[in-house]
Amino acid sequence: MSWVAISVLAAALAAVSGWLIVLVLRGRRAERRFELLGEIATVSEAAESLDGTFAAICDALVPKLADFCMIDLFEDGGPQRVAVGVGPGAAPDFERKLREREPSLPEPMITGDDGEALIPRFMERVGEAELDVLGHDEGPDLEFLRSVRLRSVITVPLRTRRQVKGALTVVVAWSGRRYGQEDVHFARILAGRIALALDNSGLFADLERAERARAEIAQTLQHGLLPPPLPHIPGWSIAAMYRPAGAENEVGGDFYDAFRVAGGWMLVIGDVTGRGAEAASVTALARYTLRTAAMLTNDPQVALATLNRALLARGGRALCSVAALAVPEGAAEPVRLAVAGHPPPLLVDGESVSEVAEADPVLGAFGDVEWRIGRVQVEHGQQLVLVTDGVIEAGGTGGRFGEERLRLELAGADNPALAVQRLEGALRSFTDGTFEDDAAVLVVARSGDERPRVGSRALAKMVGGDG
Repeated sequence: MSWVAISVLAAALAAVSGWLIVLVLRGRRAERRFELLGEIATVSEAAESLDGTFAAICDALVPKLADFCMIDLFEDGGPQRVAVGVGPGAAPDFERKLREREPSLPEPMITGDDGEALIPRFMERVGEAELDVLGHDEGPDLEFLRSVRLRSVITVPLRTRRQVKGALTVVVAWSGRRYGQEDVHFARILAGRIALALDNSGLFADLERAERARAEIAQTLQHGLLPPPLPHIPGWSIAAMYRPAGAENEVGGDFYDAFRVAGGWMLVIGDVTGRGAEAASVTALARYTLRTAAMLTNDPQVALATLNRALLARGGRALCSVAALAVPEGAAEPVRLAVAGHPPPLLVDGESVSEVAEADPVLGAFGDVEWRIGRVQVEHGQQLVLVTDGVIEAGGTGGRFGEERLRLELAGADNPALAVQRLEGALRSFTDGTFEDDAAVLVVARSGDERPRVGSRALAKMVGGDG
């Protein structure tokens, strides 16, 4: 046999050997992963509590699949970290920092937006761009992530009973490994097995029972936050609309109120960040703080400053936008108004619709801010219209409702009841009856009619009182 033939044969044998090694390694990896799936099922069945199950799952995943992993559940107020697993090689206080850190998860996964909630987030090579996505700020949190020297990250949803209940995140860093598409595929299978094991063990059923109990409590509390009947204000006509987002909510973060103050009346409309029980508690704080401060001072500026201090003292990240109107009893006096991070009031005069104020900073963000007081003379035939972001940002097949469509619907409306009726009908048609965010409208106009009309308290219906 010639040397050329021998060389060719040797090269062929080497290639075959290489493929055999690859196949053997793949077989071993597949075998280890099947073992890991079986281990997940075993520890899920053996655990006696929800916390114990999560901890056992994380212990099974590190360091076999990940250098560290996290399990987060989606509850009221956002994702909550319920378990952390850290393999050997981490810094001494790394696990504590990981447990205390706010989860950084894809927004569609948290909100459960259709198919996007089921798409894994895969970062094959973590660089500065990826760290910017994961980090909560450009300071300590980003420095913490840099110190870990992340290499690859996979986040997959935990879905059961057609709902995304949480997320599993697996990460490789100090081991020098790197994830590929095969690992993403396995992570999805693993997440399905984890969700199935938890569901079969009845733990998700416990979560659902707890969620129902919390919902019943929240519903009871929220009934006290329903928009009140609008009062009779001599010389003025007012109307309002309130629509909460979602079929399961009665009250969200939007609110309006109207109450007596010295020398006139105060009308307020506002929007609190967030949803659920947390938003409801901030809504209660906002409404009653504004009421108390305004009734004592008859000053929209003081009322906003008082609420701002209350929000800052409360801590957290609660923000509130508000527009407040001081409506006088005297026909010759102008309406005083102040706006904090809210869509400015609109003055409707026939076909003309214009803003009558500029927005100052939102409440709850800064401690050293002053809110300007504006004045506008409202003549007979004119109206002041206040709306929350939920009206302007309402989504439909044509995008968002928007300011231009809002103005077109208001143009020509010659009384508050008609203005509210037009907006309500336009929003229902545009959104096909499905509101992604709460929406509220409050309209006030001069009126010579002194006969009172009793307002309605029912949600999603126009309420008003003619003066």
